[in-house]
Amino acid sequence: MAIEKPLSDFLSNFQKDVKQLQKKIKQETDHLVSKAKTAATKDNIKAKRKEVEHLVEQKLKKLEPTINRFVHELNNTAKKAGVDLTDLEKKVRSNLAVARGRLGKSAAKGKKTASKAKKAAPKKAASKRPGARKADGGAASEA
Repeated sequence: MAIEKPLSDFLSNFQKDVKQLQKKIKQETDHLVSKAKTAATKDNIKAKRKEVEHLVEQKLKKLEPTINRFVHELNNTAKKAGVDLTDLEKKVRSNLAVARGRLGKSAAKGKKTASKAKKAAPKKAASKRPGARKADGGAASEA
């Protein structure tokens, strides 16, 4: 009996240690599997992206002669009609650049412009009300 007590304690401690080791190995395995799946997904996404890019490039190469022929015919037809598409394209691109610049500036102002517009609106509305006429009988507002 004296030997059984330390032996049973040893076995119970050993079982606890084995369970902890199994638990830790399972956690590490799950973590490793999740990382492997993530890496595989990333690789898969990259591979699919490259595959799609390759397919698009192939389709564009097939369509390029047709597109070039269409553009050539369009330019010829426009010249016969007296329109210079190259000049028109330059004007459109410059207008687009100006518009993008304005949009960029207005987006940068953002809330400042919106808050000023909200504050300015009530002032205009107040001057249009009939009760807000000036002392000279409203002649200045009618002129």
